[in-house]
Amino acid sequence: MNVKNPSTKWVMLGLSYLVLIACFIPYIGWSVSLLDIAEEFSLTATQSGLLGSITALVGGLVLPFAGVIGDRLGIKKIILVGIIASIIGQLLFAWAPDYALLMLSRAVSGIGVGLLFVGPYTMAVNWFERERKSGIALGVMFTSDGIGSAFALYAFAIVLVAVGWRTGSAIGGAFLVVVFIIAALFLKDAPKPEPQEVSAAESAEAKQSLAKWLFNRNVLVAAAFFIGEWGIFAVVAVWMPTILIEGAGWDAALAGLFSSLYVVIGMITSIGFGLVSDRLGRRKGLIVVAGAAMTLFMGVLTLGLASGNFVLVAVCLPLVGLGVYTGMPLALALAAESVPPRMAGAVNGFVLGIGFIVGGFVYPYFIGAVKDATGNYTVGFVAMVVATFVLNFVIALFAKDSRAKAPELGVQPRQPAVQ
Repeated sequence: MNVKNPSTKWVMLGLSYLVLIACFIPYIGWSVSLLDIAEEFSLTATQSGLLGSITALVGGLVLPFAGVIGDRLGIKKIILVGIIASIIGQLLFAWAPDYALLMLSRAVSGIGVGLLFVGPYTMAVNWFERERKSGIALGVMFTSDGIGSAFALYAFAIVLVAVGWRTGSAIGGAFLVVVFIIAALFLKDAPKPEPQEVSAAESAEAKQSLAKWLFNRNVLVAAAFFIGEWGIFAVVAVWMPTILIEGAGWDAALAGLFSSLYVVIGMITSIGFGLVSDRLGRRKGLIVVAGAAMTLFMGVLTLGLASGNFVLVAVCLPLVGLGVYTGMPLALALAAESVPPRMAGAVNGFVLGIGFIVGGFVYPYFIGAVKDATGNYTVGFVAMVVATFVLNFVIALFAKDSRAKAPELGVQPRQPAVQ
């Protein structure tokens, strides 16, 4: 495949999209069977929450290193290793005889999930960043959250219900083998920038330390945003099916479907606002609005949960998602545009890794611990509303747009990064 062909970057975007969708099987595909798993192994709510949290913790620890290594050795290698780890974790999970091996399998899956989040996103940035189209590219990639969640929480749930969670998990591993073959044969790394395409300002910026760029204002704003949004996503993915099954009496497939609407509906804004912000050259305002919407609808959702109004909970899920998926691609694009291109993988890994470690690990574990201590989920969700207000709205006010509007045609020199 000719890497200079204008259509090549779209093919690579499509392949990265496929990999990211597949990643949701080892990440959250098991969660609709959580009650069955808890019953089989006699798990407490805290232990059940740890099954989801350990994946996010390991994935979060892997992400920053994956970004740095991928920048040096190639993102495709990171993606292939991630798929292999996911296959191993998926099969270990299917055959686990006890809770200890269940946790080990989820940890191994965490290695794969971590690699498969930073890899495809960085691949998208690398192919589109030189044309100043990272916002639309990341917007497309973030829609995979909706498709992937619906695939894992609804379509894959049908498989789990039909054949049982063990056999279904093994089938998921077989699907990942197919994805590995496709990625190995067709996925390609983006070509390196030509020397004349790198401005003098960018060359000077690139010589500065990685630590300096990780503490860039916009990188820290993006990290805070991802902690808040990934915490919500982890709780919705791990606990919402169980909440709807226990509280509303819904079956597993229906509970999984409504839980996935958080991202299926939310992703509608992902591409649209990515394109709008690319054209305007401004991202901060939309990120702040997104944080305000997330806080508002999380508050209403919590009121519904406290009053036992599960219809209101189900209605608010996609509304929260609309706010999340307005802000997610813009926050990550703003961070990537605020550092030299060669730092993009490391920055993506840092932002996504912090989101995984703090949001993906702490939130589901905290909700499980609250459930064990109080007998309900309300206190945990109140804490999530407060955290969303701080992380996704207040901190977003400190962001700074990093560049002026890019011309429609031609490749322009990169603007100096925001300090």
